[in-house]
Amino acid sequence: MKFLPGTREIKNLRKKLNINQKELGKKLRIPQSTISRIENRRIDPPYSKFKKIYEFLQNERIKRESIGARTSAEHIMSKNLLTINSKSSIKDAINLLNEYSISQVPIIESGQNMGSLTSKKIQKFITDNPEIINADVSTIKELPFPEIEKNWNVKEISNLLINYPAVLVRERNIYVGIITDSDLLKLTNEN
Repeated sequence: MKFLPGTREIKNLRKKLNINQKELGKKLRIPQSTISRIENRRIDPPYSKFKKIYEFLQNERIKRESIGARTSAEHIMSKNLLTINSKSSIKDAINLLNEYSISQVPIIESGQNMGSLTSKKIQKFITDNPEIINADVSTIKELPFPEIEKNWNVKEISNLLINYPAVLVRERNIYVGIITDSDLLKLTNEN
């Protein structure tokens, strides 16, 4: 007889894999609200549904460990590194994010990682104060994305992406790429 863990372990495993409830629900064709209720012990799920969630997460963990052992940052990074400087306007940043369908951008000045900007942060500030759209990016910049060398493995990168929206990849002292959650998810879809 196979043992299934409790709902707390499901939530922990999902978070460890950096998969949100919406993504998990989409992949398994289970409403996100149902996953939330299961994780928060608001419903007692049918065995088949619980098993489906657990087995998916376990298989994803095994797949990622297997991939991570043999894949480096160099193989998964986006080589088209778009940047912005702190004197650019927030409006320019929005145009860049929209034009390239990205949700975050590093702020680079004279080859130095000076900060970052995310669409979530822009949205929050514009909602609170629409006039800020003409201000410099430096007025709402966030912490710089972490930096890694291109030989880092996927497991190490995945651990960073739990806390940051992106990581910058460098070779010596030159930025050569960026990695986001979507880059890791593309990798898991290849296998």
